[in-house]
Amino acid sequence: MKIKDLEIGKEVVINALAYQYRGVKKVKILTEGAQQKIVFERNNGDHYDYKYFDLPVGNKELKETNGVLEMK
Repeated sequence: MKIKDLEIGKEVVINALAYQYRGVKKVKILTEGAQQKIVFERNNGDHYDYKYFDLPVGNKELKETNGVLEMK
């Protein structure tokens, strides 16, 4: 399965931490302005942690281990 084929809210493990896929969104980056990025979100209890990836990363294959999706 590729990242671009994920459903919104699907859980993916990135660097041993579980994130939820939030889709492709327009994100403001301080030095570069607004850009479209692939967004993953993680709830840390008192705040949210986000991971942003460029659109070409959407073609990257995900590895499935015991029903858990993980970025290679």
